[in-house]
Amino acid sequence: MKAFNVMTSTLVAAREGSTAREIGTKLLIGNFNGLPVIDSSIKVIGIVTAVDILRTIRQGRNLDSIRAIDIMTRNPVVVNQDTEINEVIDIILQKAIILVPVINDEQRLVGVVSRLDILRQNLNQKFLTIGKK
Repeated sequence: MKAFNVMTSTLVAAREGSTAREIGTKLLIGNFNGLPVIDSSIKVIGIVTAVDILRTIRQGRNLDSIRAIDIMTRNPVVVNQDTEINEVIDIILQKAIILVPVINDEQRLVGVVSRLDILRQNLNQKFLTIGKK
């Protein structure tokens, strides 16, 4: 199985000028744990996670003036869409990260593989949700 078989391809990415507040809001609304940060060519230049936003809040910094480029992890690990899923799992485990951006042969972002994507793909669906939302 390859990264493209598991990845989420409908995704939200941030620009380097996006504010911490904008990113934090996207994380809440989309129920994400992190967002890739892309340049104008849709190439991954960083990643901002909920931990980065929490750190910014804890430091008492203004979420409207802090930009993605100020708090992102630069040059994050990325994988090609043809990367074997076991290699993606190894990366997630070794680096203790929650998601890995997936790129195509032109180095452009095409998806992300998260821990939950892998679990969803591999676990049996033998559970029911009972109750009202």
